[in-house]
Amino acid sequence: MNTAMDDAGRCLLSVAWNIRTGGPRADPRADAVRERLRTVCRGLGHAACRFAAGEAGGDPVPLLRLADRAYEVDTLLLLVGTSLIPDSGRDLRWWGEIERLAGEVDGMVVEASAVLGGVCV
Repeated sequence: MNTAMDDAGRCLLSVAWNIRTGGPRADPRADAVRERLRTVCRGLGHAACRFAAGEAGGDPVPLLRLADRAYEVDTLLLLVGTSLIPDSGRDLRWWGEIERLAGEVDGMVVEASAVLGGVCV
């Protein structure tokens, strides 16, 4: 078994499992971003575990970068959705950062997928 790839796959699955749902101020926009992250992390996490069971080698770093980015975006979504005093200017800045980081996810998915032999999510 390729333990580095298995660990990376399990890390992605853990991130997918721990991405928050809803919140005090439910927001369909935030829910859509979270669902995309959950789907991507779950799909690539399972693919990485299958890959690890049958293949030696492979670079787990793109998978771990994706897990880190998904966690970062989820944390920013939490900040936007749970601040004690809503501040539209701050929320706009945070949403700008969320959109920028979430926009990078597609490229990260391509890199992670390439490591796994072209699995697409």
